[in-house]
Amino acid sequence: MPNHLHNGHNSLLWGDYRCVEALIRMNRVSTSYDNNVRVSTRGDYACRALLSLTMHAGEPGPTSVRDIADRTGLPQPYLEQILLALKGAGLVKSKRGVGGGYTLARTPAEIRLNDIISAVDGPITLGDFGEPHQDGSCDHEGQCVLLAIWKHTGDHMREHLAGFTLANVADAANGKIAWPETTHHD
Repeated sequence: MPNHLHNGHNSLLWGDYRCVEALIRMNRVSTSYDNNVRVSTRGDYACRALLSLTMHAGEPGPTSVRDIADRTGLPQPYLEQILLALKGAGLVKSKRGVGGGYTLARTPAEIRLNDIISAVDGPITLGDFGEPHQDGSCDHEGQCVLLAIWKHTGDHMREHLAGFTLANVADAANGKIAWPETTHHD
């Protein structure tokens, strides 16, 4: 089984394919991404970091970058950069100094995977190919048809990821709800 998903422009990597399978089963939709759709390492790390904050939300005070790095196995210097981007997007809040660290800026039920990935990687698209002509005319043999397909596929991925909140993922990870089912296309 592949250990990643790819959307062309943004490479969304999941450390564990079972996580992806769980997400797909939770949303109960079929996908045809197989091993050609990716999440970037940065997007994956951002999701892991916020999932860690979600799973430890009951603990008092903010969580240090070091604690998040230790729990997730992520490199601390890279994680610091990612958390700053997430803070800029309003997904986390930070506290400086002794006892400082990060907390979620919204409830886990309000933070969707597409929000996290877009915060660190920009819009979820299959690439920067431009827009199809609106009047149906194409300058280059059939290019507009392909551009429309790429746009539709990027929209589908964005909508699919919007179906998963940190609360859903944490519940699946904690065994409170079933993992999403996968549908394989040959």
